[in-house]
Amino acid sequence: MSFDRIQALIESDQLLALGEVLKSLTPEERKERAADLVAYEKARRAAGRNWDHHPAMHMAGIGLLPNASTLTPWLVRYQIWWHRYSQENGTAEALDVLRHRDPAWLPDLVARLATRMPTRELGRHDLMRIVLEFCGDNPPDSDGFLLHFMDFGGHTRWRPSFDALVPRMLEVAGSGVIFANTWQWPQFLNERADRQVLLDGCLARLQQGGSAKEMEGFLALHKVLDVTLDEAAEHARDYVAMLPDSRSTVATLAQDRLKALDEAGRLDFALLADASRWVFGRTEKKLIRAQLTWLGKHAKSTPDEVVLAVAELFAHESDDLRGQAVKLIAKHQSKVSDATRTEVLALAEQLPADLAAQLGVETAAGEAFELAPFAPRPWPEPIATLDELTGEVRSLFGRNAGHVEPVTAERIIEAVVRFAWQDREAVTKAFAPLYEKHPWIKNRSAYETYPDHSRRDCWSVFISIIAAVDETVTPIGPVESAMDAARTWMKQLKRAEMGSVSEQLAKRLHEIAKGLVKSPRPALVSTPTETSGLLDPATLLERLAKADAEEWEPWPRDLRQAYHRLPRDTRPEDFAALTSNAGRLLRDWLADLTDPVVELVERIRVTRPGYFGSPVDEKRLLVTLSPGLPDPEKHWYGHNEWGVMIEWWPAVLPVQREVIAAHLVPHLASRRESKGDDGPVLPALAEAHGPIGIATHLALAYGLGAEATVGRANAVDALLILAARDQFDGKALGEVVGRLLERGDLALNRVVPCLRDTARSGAAAQIWDVLVATLPKAWSHNRVADLVELAVELAQQLKPGGTVDGLAEVAARKGSSKAVVQARRLESALG
Repeated sequence: MSFDRIQALIESDQLLALGEVLKSLTPEERKERAADLVAYEKARRAAGRNWDHHPAMHMAGIGLLPNASTLTPWLVRYQIWWHRYSQENGTAEALDVLRHRDPAWLPDLVARLATRMPTRELGRHDLMRIVLEFCGDNPPDSDGFLLHFMDFGGHTRWRPSFDALVPRMLEVAGSGVIFANTWQWPQFLNERADRQVLLDGCLARLQQGGSAKEMEGFLALHKVLDVTLDEAAEHARDYVAMLPDSRSTVATLAQDRLKALDEAGRLDFALLADASRWVFGRTEKKLIRAQLTWLGKHAKSTPDEVVLAVAELFAHESDDLRGQAVKLIAKHQSKVSDATRTEVLALAEQLPADLAAQLGVETAAGEAFELAPFAPRPWPEPIATLDELTGEVRSLFGRNAGHVEPVTAERIIEAVVRFAWQDREAVTKAFAPLYEKHPWIKNRSAYETYPDHSRRDCWSVFISIIAAVDETVTPIGPVESAMDAARTWMKQLKRAEMGSVSEQLAKRLHEIAKGLVKSPRPALVSTPTETSGLLDPATLLERLAKADAEEWEPWPRDLRQAYHRLPRDTRPEDFAALTSNAGRLLRDWLADLTDPVVELVERIRVTRPGYFGSPVDEKRLLVTLSPGLPDPEKHWYGHNEWGVMIEWWPAVLPVQREVIAAHLVPHLASRRESKGDDGPVLPALAEAHGPIGIATHLALAYGLGAEATVGRANAVDALLILAARDQFDGKALGEVVGRLLERGDLALNRVVPCLRDTARSGAAAQIWDVLVATLPKAWSHNRVADLVELAVELAQQLKPGGTVDGLAEVAARKGSSKAVVQARRLESALG
């Protein structure tokens, strides 16, 4: 049997016929054809064709390769995709070939495959079938195999020998997710496995913690086990150990179990005190209030121990909870020993002044943190050598590569242009290994040859600059073809709806990529002199004078970008010495500098919640620019994380902060409901220049309400930068935040921690102004007490005097709700 016949069956995907041929081979023929298969695969991979005919290649490897060590990586490389509703995918045929062959090294193959099965993406049904088929009564216990086995309905394929796998199934990370998604597993294990093993494993995983879904699965197993009071008493310390750092659902379970033990008189008070201290270190107020009430029931019998445990709450960030702790301690203060009273009074020094006074303690105001003066960061030194450039470019494509920072990207572009002018052949040679490892990079050049080839966005065009230095790039042909390609490129760019700032960036990058091929330049003139994107006028004058002396003109969009980076006070006469066309254009632009009109608008989008749901009107506050951004609702769902390179926007127009902010507003509004890392775009906006108005304040307000923690942290950093630059208008920001709260567009449990962090980091006075403007619009909010609590902290620190609109009415209400209690404290703090 020649290999041509096998190759033809592989390339025609005739799996049944290929299986029969492989089973008919003699050992000598198999050895000869194995060498042919290896050579064939090597040629396929070199030609970039290793993505097709995977089932046939998988089966060919099983039928021909000589041992487990060579077959294992082959099977890992060539996956047979599993179809849930169809088993006709080649797995059964491949198993039949392996079963017919029955090599002596099958146990070794099973062990190797089990260790190579992935744990993150459970799609290797083909490998799991091989392991299950040939492992016999010695199943492997690797993480990958266990997760695949459980995910593919292992409870329906259980064998008595698999009982030994139960402890490992409880240990492997990811099993809880499967328990949560497959309700049969907890019930099956409860009926099949040893109860003590299940309970010990379940409690150990709940202590260990994990994702919400992971914990959901083990909570489901715990519920199925229906733990008895005796078992809970035996594992009381395990439940206490769940309280410090676990998810709230797990901590609630532990608290409930311990409380049941205490009510039955089977919980040692020392464990209750330890449990209370752990709970008091958490942030969930519901848990803490429940623990405080529970602990208070023991105050009559053990007042000293209870008071000392409750005093742990003095360090909590919530004044509401600290107030409840003070109230409980004051009630029992006369019953404790002198030593306990002395210790409690010492701990009370960390309380706010009004709460400490309830215990007879006077506290001194702490020193306010002062912000360091803001200093613009200079642009780093240019890339000096070709080796350094190659290293920077290589870092863009590593396994852990993320969003490219604007400074890094700008330095790479500048160096590529400069080195390509000096020695294009050397740059091409230096980039050759990169092209070989990532051949898709050079496919970006197909933009010119095939205008409809791929999506147009900033990231793609940035990568095309890396490819453009290769001298083998195909030119775009006659003038007519070039014109057609340019028109098509512009149409697709518009169709991508990236936003005008992103379009401007993409056009500039596209010009550089084209220029490297058609009309190279010795250097760029738009490279900034500050990391904010600002360009020093004297530096630009020097660059343009040098270009004039050397008789070359900068690329048009490069010159335009340089103009956009000049400080706002730059005058046309600063470039009077230039006689070139570039100098004339620059003077004309500087003489005609105008800002667009910025307007706050409400826009509506009609959505349908389901197949039979009625249309729903969604309303958002957005910002329009005239001219520039008439329809911000086009970007209602924001921008993707990569293509538009959103973190680069502030450096594109570094002296037009309001323009950048207006384009960011739709994206940041959508980030309240979608996680994602946009990089430090808000801190970059704060470091930029130009007027600050409604667009910037709306962008900051939406940033404070972002769903992702990193997004909110970036908003805090932006506020601190503005405060250090004396550009933080707290009243204006507070007006916007208050208006969004009135509309239900912000979540206070996200905003308040951000404002607190900003105040405690040195911007207390500005945050006080934010609160004074926000509170009148937030009194009806169900979480306004958190906002008032922060206002109390700042009022006690700053002693601002005056009052807040609506405060007197809230403080005069009857009852002791959180909002009323905190309003009374604020009224007292304001005198």
